[in-house]
Amino acid sequence: MNISIRKAAPGDGFAIMDCMNESCDNNCKECINRYACNNKFFLIANPELIDTKLAMKNGSTLIALDGKKVAGLCIYITHKFSKTQHRAECGWFVRKSYMNKGIATMLVEALIKDAKKRKLKRLDAESSVNNMASLRVAEKLGFKIEGKKEKGLLLDNGKYEDVYILGKLL
Repeated sequence: MNISIRKAAPGDGFAIMDCMNESCDNNCKECINRYACNNKFFLIANPELIDTKLAMKNGSTLIALDGKKVAGLCIYITHKFSKTQHRAECGWFVRKSYMNKGIATMLVEALIKDAKKRKLKRLDAESSVNNMASLRVAEKLGFKIEGKKEKGLLLDNGKYEDVYILGKLL
């Protein structure tokens, strides 16, 4: 495994969709990717839609590559309003077969570096209270739990989960 990180670009849509879909086993009751895995979306999504989003200028998507295979991705989207344009919402996802190999940490470190280059002052994220791997990455990289949203996430099985509100000052 030789992982490289780069900005995603139009043309990466199919590889990103493949990464997300491989991790969806349609067992939504036990899904570990509660935010990113939404099999209803990825059944109808097309690479061109993802490529269009990648071309937008209000954020950045970084991908971790193992050769040509997308092993994971992270994204941030900046706020457009003048009072909040100094901050961005962010999230990360790692292909199931690449989990627990430090890839999420590598991706989020690169995302933080990119956000600092763009002169952002704050990153915001959310994580299911049960997603211990994601919470460990966030804590390791300086995100703080700032609150909790009760029933903040509706799962495909109809159940709700609480989510932590995370923040990091840059």
